[in-house]
Amino acid sequence: MSAPSPLWYATRGAGMVLLILLTAVVILGILTTNRWGTARIPRFISGALHRNLSLLTIVFLVLHIVTAIVDSFAHLGLKDALIPFASSYRPLWMGIGVLGAELFIALVISSLIRERMGYRLWRLTHWLAYASWPLALLHGLGTGSDTRALWALLLNAACVVAVLLALGWRLALGTPGSEPVRLVSLAATALGTIALFVWMVGGPLKPGWAHAAGTPAQLLSLVSGSAAAVGLPAGLHDQLQGSLTQDSGGGLRLDLQDVPDASLRVLINVANTQATTATIEVRRNGQMICSSSVPITQDLATTCGSTHLTLQSLQQTSASAVTGLLVTSAS
Repeated sequence: MSAPSPLWYATRGAGMVLLILLTAVVILGILTTNRWGTARIPRFISGALHRNLSLLTIVFLVLHIVTAIVDSFAHLGLKDALIPFASSYRPLWMGIGVLGAELFIALVISSLIRERMGYRLWRLTHWLAYASWPLALLHGLGTGSDTRALWALLLNAACVVAVLLALGWRLALGTPGSEPVRLVSLAATALGTIALFVWMVGGPLKPGWAHAAGTPAQLLSLVSGSAAAVGLPAGLHDQLQGSLTQDSGGGLRLDLQDVPDASLRVLINVANTQATTATIEVRRNGQMICSSSVPITQDLATTCGSTHLTLQSLQQTSASAVTGLLVTSAS
């Protein structure tokens, strides 16, 4: 598989900018709902900014959708962009994104024709459409290829905190007599935030998420194939530590994790006590980088893509604990 296309990067970039813009739109919507304004920033200016940001968000939404369709990697079509849960690529998380996009478009359209809709219908549409923000957040976390990256985690966390602060401020300034509704809203917000954290830890941040999220098998193999070329860099001299297990037939399995890079694991399998070869598997974030059978010697050596790797100083430190050293170089 060749390197990712510019369209792939454009889709990712537009998605991140889209989340930032949508967060700003939601926050300004909350502020203008409370008739927020200062001497330097009158309310009509904040309202105009809200509308202009909404229109700019639509631009990036269209860019995000068009580049995703034109890019051939996930084989997305117009149907996938218009009909929720119709995609074969991560259908749940793509469907959530489609719902969020359609709700946001409804929000913008309702704002443009507000005078014709009547206040009550416009208000109801707005409240429903604000669900587009959490849906967009879940879509990005569930489908984004950058979800585990530190910068992406910080960006998503910043957006969540910003919306929570604005929502908390809104609930704190509620009208007299609305305390029960405000308390229920506050409790629901807290539970939703906790649920999001638990889901992230057990979902997108966990190895194997690409498969669990519904990525088609043929795309998983392509991703694995591209990882083989770049997933194991040369120049490593990393400490390994892990566990040793033995089955009833005398087979051994060593599961070693790279200490400096926790996303990298090395698995060593020996069929039985009489075996003269071992199988080495190298994985990153649960994805297979390479696998090969090598002679059993004091140091196990093999080639992984364009990288030569050697497992040195493998030793058992307790009944089930093993340590070693991973050394790589350009082959």
